[in-house]
Amino acid sequence: DGQFAKPQCTALLCKLNRKRPQSTRFGPALEKSARRTASAVCSLCLPPHAVAAMSGVARASRLASFLEQKPLRSYPWARPKKSKQPPQINRWNILRGDKVVVVNGRHRGQSGIVQKVLRSTNRLIVEDVNVGDRMLYSKGDEDKVKTPTKAPRSIHYSNVNLVCPVTNLPTRVARRFLDDGTRVRVAVRSGAIIEKPAILTERHKPRSTQAGPRDTPEDHVLEVTYDPVVDAEQWRRRELDEDGKRVLLKDD
Repeated sequence: DGQFAKPQCTALLCKLNRKRPQSTRFGPALEKSARRTASAVCSLCLPPHAVAAMSGVARASRLASFLEQKPLRSYPWARPKKSKQPPQINRWNILRGDKVVVVNGRHRGQSGIVQKVLRSTNRLIVEDVNVGDRMLYSKGDEDKVKTPTKAPRSIHYSNVNLVCPVTNLPTRVARRFLDDGTRVRVAVRSGAIIEKPAILTERHKPRSTQAGPRDTPEDHVLEVTYDPVVDAEQWRRRELDEDGKRVLLKDD
């Protein structure tokens, strides 16, 4: 009659009855899981004499103990949706250090230098464009604590165009080959060659000039370990075997 049911369990049963499956993929699993959870809650809420009269008491008790041990996120209907990865761009015409201008979106008309290229998400970080609060490490902070800092945020690759070096206007880019076979970027608007930024020739981390434990010492590199005169003398001292080949001597 429901007089032994607790208010929390009643609210849970009403919630389970109200939550109907919304997806065809997890619909049967959601409905089946809801029925099992409802039966387990009923077995926990009813008095002992009512539980004894029910069929499948052992199964309900095992299911109740299983639900107590199993986390809620392990159920398909409680898992977060997986984010779909965007399709990868096979040909990137914009590189780090290029000057670009925004042609679409809220920041249309703004221009700046590309600071970073995020190829996994098809996005760019442009200097002084889409500036907002970001959780970044402070320079020289040994504790490695992130603090909100005003910094440019990423924008999508399709919202920007390269700046033509001749007209100083946004332009599309084509690939062409020079007479020596070098592939270059060409501005469609004017036909001018867009050179690669000089920053790409610099290393993110400068190469160390100090010798480490795995580096070969200079005197070992300059040491002469092969003498052709001595090698020819040793070759002549070798005897011939039955097949007419030189035999290695014991002192070799």
